[in-house]
Amino acid sequence: MSEKLKRHEVREGAFLELYQMMFGQTLEDIDELNAEAFDMAKNEQTDEIVKGVTEHDRELCEIISKYSKSRSISRIAKVNLVILKIAIYEMKYCEKVPDAAAINEAVELAKKYSQKSDSGFINGILNSYMRELNESGE
Repeated sequence: MSEKLKRHEVREGAFLELYQMMFGQTLEDIDELNAEAFDMAKNEQTDEIVKGVTEHDRELCEIISKYSKSRSISRIAKVNLVILKIAIYEMKYCEKVPDAAAINEAVELAKKYSQKSDSGFINGILNSYMRELNESGE
């Protein structure tokens, strides 16, 4: 579990776990499946992101709703919702992660796991949120 991972691998592992959790799987189930079949990259940082996103889920959803002008949160694809939650969590709660890095990583995850047009949607929401953070001095 103390595997040394690149920050991108940490985010991707957290994304995969959080996405599976949206369909009712528990972390224990996901870890068991991972150990048996997938060898997904994971370490303590992955667990921190998963725990943080889970604990702040309601707040993260409120932030996404505020900036998603074209879609209600219930109409945002689950893949995109998880990507947005991770990025906003990092922007708000992870001081060591620059906002631009969180946004860039979210866009890269969207390019890999979402439809082509979704990366622009994600980028727009996250940049709007970043502007608010910069204006408020957070």
